[in-house]
Amino acid sequence: MQVIYAAPFILLSLIAFAACLAVARFRPYAFRALVVPVAFGFCSIVALAIIVVTADRLHLLLADSPLAGSRGVFVAIPLYFVPGVVGAWLAIEVVRRTEIRFLRTQGARALATRIVIALIAFGPAFIVCTGVQFSLFPRAEEWLPLCLALSLVAAGLVATLAFVAARALQKRLDAD
Repeated sequence: MQVIYAAPFILLSLIAFAACLAVARFRPYAFRALVVPVAFGFCSIVALAIIVVTADRLHLLLADSPLAGSRGVFVAIPLYFVPGVVGAWLAIEVVRRTEIRFLRTQGARALATRIVIALIAFGPAFIVCTGVQFSLFPRAEEWLPLCLALSLVAAGLVATLAFVAARALQKRLDAD
């Protein structure tokens, strides 16, 4: 269930990050674009759950019936969106201060971008490699440490390839 909720925010985050990298004018905002959708989704759902559980424990009118219909819209939207917007704003501030402190030069920003791209490529590559091994080899569970080590190495190679490709693309964009 959590994967179904988180997937659109993660996808939006990756699309926004790629769009910011593709448009030169938006490149300074790439790291913020990567963090904001996920921060919004996390803060909004966690705050909504805390508010609903607290209201239920305190026997408040909020939790006396299901939030459905127009009542649900008028109650849940502020309880969902306000914490999400506040969380996204805090995430922007944290990323901005981190950029100011650690990413002062263009070289540092380029390196950080390549590392983030490599980390983004690592996760799906690890999942795919592990899934392929377990689907092709029915007795892979018996060799679990070896299979996970091979998946880790393969995902590391994919991440390295993504790092090198991002570096080549950055150099080409800088040359133009």
